[in-house]
Amino acid sequence: MKSKLILAVIGFFAIYFSFAQSLDHAPLKAHHLRTEYLTNPKGITVTNPRFSWLIEGNGRNRSQLAYQILVSSSKKKLEEDQGNIWDSGKVSSHDTNQVVFAGDDLISNTDYFWKVKIWDESNQESEWSEPAHWSMGLLNFSDWHGQFISHDVGYDTTDKYDSLYLPPARYLRKSFQITKKVKRATVYSTALGLYELRLNGEKVGDDYFAPGWTDYNERLYYQTHDITNSIKQGDNAIGAVIADGWYAGYLGYALLVRLDKVREFYGVNPSFMGQLHIQYEDGTEEVLATDSTWKSNEGPIREADILMGEKYDARLEHSGWDTPGYDDQDWKTPKVYTYPDGKLEAHPGSLIKNIERLKPVKMTEPEPGTYVFDLGKNFAGIAELKVEGPAGTEVRLRFGEILKRDGNIQTENLRLARATDTYILKGEGVEVWQPKFTYHGFQYVEVTGYPGKPSLDAITGIVLSSIKTDASAFKTSNEMNNTLYENIKTTQAANFFDIPTDCPQRDERLGWTGDAQTYMRSATYNADVSAFMTKFLVDLDDAQRWYGAYPNFAPFPYSRPNQYSPAWMDAGIIIPYNMYKVYNDKRILEFMYKGMEKFMEFQADASTDFIRPGGGNNWGDWLAVDEETSKGYIGASFYGYDAKLMAEIAEVLGRTQDAQKYRTLFDNIKKAFSEKYILPNGRTTEDTQTTYALALYFDLFPENLAEKGAARLAEKIEKNNFKFSTGFLGTKHVMLALSKYGYHDLTYKLFKQTEYPSWGYSVENGSTSIWERWNSYTKNDAENSDLNAKMNSFSHYAFGSVAEWMFLHAAGIDTEDGGYRNIRIKPVISKQVDFINGSYKSINGTIASSWKWQGNKVLMTVKIPVNTKAKVHIPIEKVSDLREGNKKIAKVPSIKVVASTEKEAVLEIGSGTYSFSFTYAP
Repeated sequence: MKSKLILAVIGFFAIYFSFAQSLDHAPLKAHHLRTEYLTNPKGITVTNPRFSWLIEGNGRNRSQLAYQILVSSSKKKLEEDQGNIWDSGKVSSHDTNQVVFAGDDLISNTDYFWKVKIWDESNQESEWSEPAHWSMGLLNFSDWHGQFISHDVGYDTTDKYDSLYLPPARYLRKSFQITKKVKRATVYSTALGLYELRLNGEKVGDDYFAPGWTDYNERLYYQTHDITNSIKQGDNAIGAVIADGWYAGYLGYALLVRLDKVREFYGVNPSFMGQLHIQYEDGTEEVLATDSTWKSNEGPIREADILMGEKYDARLEHSGWDTPGYDDQDWKTPKVYTYPDGKLEAHPGSLIKNIERLKPVKMTEPEPGTYVFDLGKNFAGIAELKVEGPAGTEVRLRFGEILKRDGNIQTENLRLARATDTYILKGEGVEVWQPKFTYHGFQYVEVTGYPGKPSLDAITGIVLSSIKTDASAFKTSNEMNNTLYENIKTTQAANFFDIPTDCPQRDERLGWTGDAQTYMRSATYNADVSAFMTKFLVDLDDAQRWYGAYPNFAPFPYSRPNQYSPAWMDAGIIIPYNMYKVYNDKRILEFMYKGMEKFMEFQADASTDFIRPGGGNNWGDWLAVDEETSKGYIGASFYGYDAKLMAEIAEVLGRTQDAQKYRTLFDNIKKAFSEKYILPNGRTTEDTQTTYALALYFDLFPENLAEKGAARLAEKIEKNNFKFSTGFLGTKHVMLALSKYGYHDLTYKLFKQTEYPSWGYSVENGSTSIWERWNSYTKNDAENSDLNAKMNSFSHYAFGSVAEWMFLHAAGIDTEDGGYRNIRIKPVISKQVDFINGSYKSINGTIASSWKWQGNKVLMTVKIPVNTKAKVHIPIEKVSDLREGNKKIAKVPSIKVVASTEKEAVLEIGSGTYSFSFTYAP
């Protein structure tokens, strides 16, 4: 009996382990299919789009050996495995992204459907993925039938400096009939200005601020919407509301500095163009386009400016104006405008969406009849108003980021941004209103004129952004740092608003290139910015000056004297380089390459003996504290960094001669830089934190002096009581340089610091976002709490660039080449914190790296996605002491030791989850 039981147990375990092994080697699965970084995009104009997918699979060391893609002209053909547009066949490749379509020529206004299957490392074939799709936009000028139309509201006759010109929104409509069964209906729409498209009483799509901001003289973006399910048999009505937006409204600081123009930088009056393509089930087609048969009018939106605010008089509503059967005989014939100079293209980025709704955490009444709602965090968006009262009641909303001592909102830091919305009641029960064509940066909403005392639900915050900050997770034992991480994400979302603005609240909101390049790698950890930055790089390329410099911001509607600055203009190289590093995007490098070469020629022309002067309107190490780094040093160091990156970019693109040219240039710059700025004792001539940080990170220190330079940087930090003296440029590079040279405890002391100047200082003072200045606000300082500096933003992401260090070093997640196919895990371990948990959704899947102290040992967990491999750097003296689970490393076949020293072991692993334990070797 006993022997039978033993045999039964043995049999059970044999079956169990066989089953477990079969699970570990089950076929892989492709999912999360995307086209041009987007999920099922509509109306793209890229004629050779790129595909990507992620892979799921159990077990370790799983990888893709080959793939096959089918592209079909219909869902049915795809279901029948007919790749009548493209059948790639079985392609031996590990590639799961940047896979270029190579099928038949793609046709305007056409839907395409695709799927992929893969073969794993054992040549085991997967099931087909779930289908994905995309559609082509209008590829040829002849495809466009519409005219640009608008309603004539007159022209600006105000004194441009002493009064605001805030024209009303324009309304356009058209009735039409459908007499046959519709197979497919697609609308293409755009505007010089901003527009909201309406169909049969409903908004079309869920985006805001379409078509986006561009240099309208170079290009104008359009949107595509599938409205098949919204078209009805019989009567229909389509309409649009349009406003000035970036095209004709107030932009940036133009009014503040009294430029010759303060608005209307691209044009005077906004106009709309759209066309509806209807394919009937009987095979016929029809196009309904904007023309003079449409009707136009004004309406309840009496003021609509993206910066100054919006005014809405509900008594003037045209009830049902966008529905069938509306009597529009009193409406006017629209004015027809010419086509813009810019080329019509599909928007390549991610459009602005409502990503969150916020309920107020409290309401106060600092003065009788003045109510202040606290939304809990500082964000970009609008306030939804809920109100009931008599007709004609005027409710005014103003916006602020902080409160004064008396509980009222502070608006002085908004400068000349009026940032005020007004709603006039129609007096018909409960009224709910959102503005359409303005947005603000705020945490607090001041409400005046409200009938009675509002309840807490009278205001709802509508958070708007082009991105979702869901690409990463970060947690540490220091709660202040966890709050800092949330503040960084909040501020990034607030400023990634079709372009990467510097701040969302005051009269600026420009795509400052210095902020963008400094923060670029941090941005990629917190969000998928692949499409967003693709769009911005088009803006930057369009804005490049004829003489080669990239300007201080893009788009570039106007400038003051000196259009560029070192460390700002370098965004033209630094951002594309990081697009390659993070997303393996070589196409964007090719797109930008000619301009990058021109930029390097511009710098060479300005240089003397390989030293690039400060030049331009050099902002230097903006908002540095106590120490000033010369503008010449900034210019010279970034010139060297540009040459270093250009050599790598040229190599990636197969431009071997160019790569050698730029390597030689970098060597010459490094030699000249060292002679001018670095002393024989390893100190810099200027001896600031920033000078060491830049030279060390950019590899401009002579190899024999770099360690001394790093030691001097560390010494300066310690003598400054573990605090910064740096600004926008120096701060992130201090952290990166210290970690590069092994000063791990020091980086954590900086990271945890709460005294001014530090990240923790703002958190200790109640921040919910990243501030422009280290000391923007102090809650316990009566004088500083009313700070109204003209340059004082409470939502400015540049100092949030520490996120790069958080993931690159604290969690230790990096890529050795482009796109995280070959991953590096090298966390900075220190007794300064108890644990770090980090994860990042890369273009090849989620990477996780966590470590924690357990007594004198470190427990480390690493997760590597399918179809990638990693080198894991373990700070340990004896490899023989290293455990993975309960086993010594030598007994784990899926792990290979590729290098070891007295201080470190380097392991090579494939996909899977690994748990290491070891005694730390500092």
